[in-house]
Amino acid sequence: MLHLLRQIKWNRAHGARWSDLRYYRRWARALRDGANSMDERTAWITFPAIDRLDRILKRTDRVFEYGGGGSTLFWLDRVAQVVTVEHDPQWYAILEQRLRKEGADRWTGIHVPATPGTLVPVPDPAEPAHYASADAASQGCNYQAYVHAIDRYPDGHFDVLMIDGRARTSCLAHATAKLKRGGLLVLDNAERARYTERNAEVLRGFTVLLSGMAPVIFNRDLSETRILRKN
Repeated sequence: MLHLLRQIKWNRAHGARWSDLRYYRRWARALRDGANSMDERTAWITFPAIDRLDRILKRTDRVFEYGGGGSTLFWLDRVAQVVTVEHDPQWYAILEQRLRKEGADRWTGIHVPATPGTLVPVPDPAEPAHYASADAASQGCNYQAYVHAIDRYPDGHFDVLMIDGRARTSCLAHATAKLKRGGLLVLDNAERARYTERNAEVLRGFTVLLSGMAPVIFNRDLSETRILRKN
């Protein structure tokens, strides 16, 4: 109990709301040894975002996600079609094997690794045109091909766009045209200002449905999973 009280105090100091107390029992279960998003078939996002998506997703929805994993299973349990672009070859192989075993014919996987070389001498992850990632393993690479993987689909094709992979600033700038009017944009770790500070014009076309720091499943820290609706 003392550990729980200390955790609550820390979370309150870092932006959690008193209303988030309702998630603590689920949070504690998710922090047990061995718990992971693939086994739990859930997205690695905040609890409020999980609950909001559960309420508003439709069985007929089509989802495109940058970055796959437990979120892929989460979507497949709720919608009609899921397209995943993943940069990591080992993780993509694990995901593909899992979904092949499940006979997930409603899933399309696209593996697009980082491209060696940068587009400018000193890339800035906050600049959409640089297609850069702040991830240490991504230095010296660009994600232009990865971001543009969505271009095989027409504008307004998807009901949900989830940005939770690499080069999120560039994904946000480029991919929202593929989202239909009234569609949902899910931006994970939205508290990182670099994702949005140069995308103000893009975001003017959206209405925020959910924002704010909150508990994250499988993680002791807080984060923000922002959900927006395209106007």
